[in-house]
Amino acid sequence: MITLKGSIRSFFRKEDGSQSIAFVLMVPLLVWSILSMLAFTEAFRIRGVAVDATSVIADTISRQTTPIDDDYLQGLQAVAGQLTRYGDGVSLRITQLRCVKDCDQPANRVLNVVFSEEKGTLSRLTDSDFESGKYRDRLPALLEGDRVILVETSFTHKPILNVGLKEAQVEMSQTTRMRFAPQLCWEDCTS
Repeated sequence: MITLKGSIRSFFRKEDGSQSIAFVLMVPLLVWSILSMLAFTEAFRIRGVAVDATSVIADTISRQTTPIDDDYLQGLQAVAGQLTRYGDGVSLRITQLRCVKDCDQPANRVLNVVFSEEKGTLSRLTDSDFESGKYRDRLPALLEGDRVILVETSFTHKPILNVGLKEAQVEMSQTTRMRFAPQLCWEDCTS
């Protein structure tokens, strides 16, 4: 029994050993942690790129002084695809809204969709979409009669490595007001 205790104590007191065993045990953990950092950093970068692309599209639309049409929207979708590097996989929706009643009460305000146009998989918005809080919360404070443009982009991001992240839908929205014209017009300015 004494030799067994002595052997155990001797084993724990020894300071010699093979570093190659420690290296073999630690390399997979080290490689996994580096690859994980790359994948998570890429996911945050993609989110930032989506914010920037949506902001560029919103800024472009806010400076528009002539009516826009389907070809213009197709061009904006192509720009968003180039900025995000997701090409045709980027969906774009532009919605012009006007506040018609109780504008000083965000929870009760009545919003009217002047027009909603899309390219890609997003569907057009209607007045009923703004009756609930889902889209209403994306809008700033408005005065009665105010018009704002809601620009939304969406695409599916697939992580560069499988380290716990899953394929996810990246959705961004940006609200802007017209800068040089009182409203944005779709095809003509009759309404």
